[in-house]
Amino acid sequence: MTITSLTPPDLPPAVRDAVDGLAALKTVRSIRIAGSRARGRPTSPASDWDVLVYVEDPPAPEELHRLLPADAGPQESVELVTANLGHPFQESEYTIPVSPRIDVCFRPLAHVRREETLAAQGAFTVYSYPKIASGVPSYILLSEAALSAPVHGDVGSPARPTELALSAGPWWRGRASCALLLAIDHVTAGEKLGALEHILAAATSLAHSRLIARAQWYPITKRLLNEPGALDDRARQSLNQLSADRLSPDVVHQVAEDLGLDPEDGLDWLARGEHIRPGGPDTHPTQTGQR
Repeated sequence: MTITSLTPPDLPPAVRDAVDGLAALKTVRSIRIAGSRARGRPTSPASDWDVLVYVEDPPAPEELHRLLPADAGPQESVELVTANLGHPFQESEYTIPVSPRIDVCFRPLAHVRREETLAAQGAFTVYSYPKIASGVPSYILLSEAALSAPVHGDVGSPARPTELALSAGPWWRGRASCALLLAIDHVTAGEKLGALEHILAAATSLAHSRLIARAQWYPITKRLLNEPGALDDRARQSLNQLSADRLSPDVVHQVAEDLGLDPEDGLDWLARGEHIRPGGPDTHPTQTGQR
């Protein structure tokens, strides 16, 4: 399935100047607007502008300093910060301190192409990520490209391969069932807060499963559980009514029923070793990245 690129939004002067300056850097191959601005649904007029820059190599900090507008504040306040160095999910970011703020994220183009190749094989990696309890899949690199709007060059809007849906959908569902199995173990042992943690991980894992199993990409967002199709209304209501002090094995089983999951399926998921190698036996082991 080919994803149609979003229509680029109208860029205010500060963002246009930043894009033009970035486009002039020799390592830059494409620039896209991401986040709520790209989807035309900013949460407020003051919402940040998220700018994705696809590069052969991240630019030097001094190159970025030269791009700052005159009213952006002292240059020493701007730093290029790189996280997950060497991982497929590597990213380098810096902020242009204007209003609204412009957040620039550099993505190595080679990493995106690598994830395209893996996705075509149904392979992916899962990283820890502060915004999402169950972690974030490496194919989010492709999602953000598909759900962003090109304003310079173009890396293409990745298709979501059938192989990825066939592997990632069941993998996340198995992980969700396993999380509920662990929730029952925790609540039986009197560890109700731990049980609640696993229930929430089950919900986010199920959201990943349902969204990637559909013929669409989805964004990396703190609103994951509110994405259309992520959860049914009954499941959402059940989760909203949870509290640690009221948890029992029966309550967890009811949550599992509302989510449409069987905790016992988590045993099969563990027995197959899928918690070690998501996406099948030919993929690399799950790695943990930090941001």
